[in-house]
Amino acid sequence: MPIVWIALPFILAFACYGEIKERRIPNWLTLGGMALGVGAGLIEGDLEGLKDSALGLAIAGGMFLPFCLLGVVGGGDMKLMAAVGAIVGWPMVLRVLCNTCIAGGVISVAIMAWNGVLLTTLANVFRIMVGMQRKAQGLRNPPMVPYALAITIGTLIAVFIQEF
Repeated sequence: MPIVWIALPFILAFACYGEIKERRIPNWLTLGGMALGVGAGLIEGDLEGLKDSALGLAIAGGMFLPFCLLGVVGGGDMKLMAAVGAIVGWPMVLRVLCNTCIAGGVISVAIMAWNGVLLTTLANVFRIMVGMQRKAQGLRNPPMVPYALAITIGTLIAVFIQEF
């Protein structure tokens, strides 16, 4: 296990706390995580490690960029995912992304069920898939999904499976 992975739980815990408490992830945390990942990649693996770290950062950040531009996730979530990508590097970033998406889906379904809108949402998804008009016009105050939590769960599961 790369020594820099020890920092992951701390970075992710601060990010979750910030997003749940203040609905934002601080730049010092995400940009510091990116620098830590790229720097550790260079120190631990020379140019090959730098390449793996930079590729992880680019892939993770790049995968979240369209969703950030569409307003689906916040900029802090995108930068946090890029930082995680820089720390875990290539090809581990692919496992982290897959696990994060699954965790995000589970969390979203749980939040919809908690708020009593799961069946309405599923019915609207079905209507959209078969080309029908949606019945409900959307939620007035859509529930917030703290995606830092999904990133944390997905990352820690991927690292746990990789190492144990």
